[in-house]
Amino acid sequence: MSKKKRKSRASKPASKPPEASRARKALNIVLPVLTVAVLALVFFSSKPSTSTPTASTSNFTALTVTRKAASLDELLKMTPEQLADVDIAEMNLLCATGLPGAENLDIDQRLATLGRWAARVKHETDRHLYRFAQNPGNYENSEGYFRMLMLVTVLQQDFGVHYNKHRIRDVDFRRSQDLFIHGMIGDDNGGTCVSMPAVYTAVARRLGYPVKLVLTKSHTFCRWDAPNDRINIEGTNQGMNSFSDEYYLTWPDKVSEAEARHNRYLISLTPAEELASFLASRGHCLIDNGRTKEAYDAYAAANRLASKHPAYLAWARDAQRRLQPPTFARQGFREPPMVYRNDPMADIDRINAINHANMRRMQPPMPGVPQPPMPPRQNLGLPQPYQPPVPGQPPRP
Repeated sequence: MSKKKRKSRASKPASKPPEASRARKALNIVLPVLTVAVLALVFFSSKPSTSTPTASTSNFTALTVTRKAASLDELLKMTPEQLADVDIAEMNLLCATGLPGAENLDIDQRLATLGRWAARVKHETDRHLYRFAQNPGNYENSEGYFRMLMLVTVLQQDFGVHYNKHRIRDVDFRRSQDLFIHGMIGDDNGGTCVSMPAVYTAVARRLGYPVKLVLTKSHTFCRWDAPNDRINIEGTNQGMNSFSDEYYLTWPDKVSEAEARHNRYLISLTPAEELASFLASRGHCLIDNGRTKEAYDAYAAANRLASKHPAYLAWARDAQRRLQPPTFARQGFREPPMVYRNDPMADIDRINAINHANMRRMQPPMPGVPQPPMPPRQNLGLPQPYQPPVPGQPPRP
């Protein structure tokens, strides 16, 4: 073989083993996939985190609730300063004890459920908080609005908190489930405007939110009440709304500013005043179930806690009048004796009077709402007391 041929053969590359060829092909396939995965990770990590709270979230620490009272009697012995440390849900549930519909009420179980609800609300709020950071204008430029919107949404959609549709037109104070929060916790009964704001407030406070109850005429709502962030929360409908204070002067009942001041409407309640409103609901339930003495005790306790609210004293006096008419006569509430004239309309008058009294009893007012003045006796069909004729005037029919 010539030298030229030997040199050409020596310069020809050696053939590759089959294993190395397959490894190189696999590497060519894997490398692009890994590159795409790394780029995707970098891209998504640059977006606001949906699982890690922002700096503002650290201001709200979930609270662990500890029972402070074993019974309603023990709760009522506390001072207003001591009541400030009592969980609002505990106060609400203790006021429901012993009422129809609360015979098997397990307060500790209900409180534990509220704790789980609060944990779920916190998780969902932290997960979506970037939405507020990106577009605060979509949420009234209020972090309180955003947080309460998340709270109401989670409680309604995930845990079934809802208004009892049967109570929209048919008010029935005999059922404790409609007045207190146990009707919505482990119960499909649903709540009303008296109980739903209490549930929202109880969960909010477990998250450290500055939320309080507020009364207006025939209605209760809650309020995010921070120094620079004050939002009224309306969650009795599906979803959440926020209305101004002026709105509640016209809805659900029209009320003048003077009446609002007199009845302390639209003022964020203290813990003692919140307990007083729960005691008033207890009184309404008791009196409609014929337990008038217990109702009087509830109204009187509410008046002691919130003496600036005139409705509690009015309800207490009404209950006492049903129990002890002579007592009120001695205190200057004497009414003229009912001397019926001998006429065929007397029985009809008495029946009309009884029917009117029953209607008033079946539709008691809401907490914080003064009872309307009684119409003149002659407009009720009541028999008039006897009055001697005046000389020179024709006798009364």
